[in-house]
Amino acid sequence: MDSEQKNVSSTTNRGRPRSETLHRNILDATLSLLNEVGVEKLSIEMIAQRAGVGKTSIYRRWANKEALVLDTLEQVKPELNLSIKDNLHDTLYEIADSFFEQMNTPLGKQMLSVLVSTLSGSSQISETFWERHSLPKTKEISSIIDHFRLHEGLSDNVSDDLASDLLNGYVMYLLLFKPPSKDFDSSLKRGIEIIVNGMKKSD
Repeated sequence: MDSEQKNVSSTTNRGRPRSETLHRNILDATLSLLNEVGVEKLSIEMIAQRAGVGKTSIYRRWANKEALVLDTLEQVKPELNLSIKDNLHDTLYEIADSFFEQMNTPLGKQMLSVLVSTLSGSSQISETFWERHSLPKTKEISSIIDHFRLHEGLSDNVSDDLASDLLNGYVMYLLLFKPPSKDFDSSLKRGIEIIVNGMKKSD
């Protein structure tokens, strides 16, 4: 296999060398249509028309609609700051605050809404996205929580994964459902305090 062939998208081994511009146009078209019509009504034909390409150009890069949507969602997921601070509360706060800072814009909230809508509209895509992206991030946060287990007296009966899910869910709630306010920082710190205290051993 020559060097050009190795540049083909990882989602498929078929087709000609990938054009970065064409690839980006297809992803942008998919994201735009996910926002407009949702994953259930989305079709390869619609994406091809919006991107100004033939369907064969899409199928050279992705085996099906689901594979294309998953690659598109990869473009909108935020990166987390997973650095460890002096204590668990401050560490979880930095993780949550970095997520909030990235997504607390009109575009960021729109992208989160597209992500939630898409995952709720397709069990197949939701399951794959969970296994590839959400679960690994949950496990990363869980490992950080476990790092503080002995030092902060965390109970062995409390699931680290559940605490991680509660943190993620709370930040999403503050971003997407609670009206914008200046007390976000205090609300976030208080929510994390409740999560951390709930993990500690009873006296």
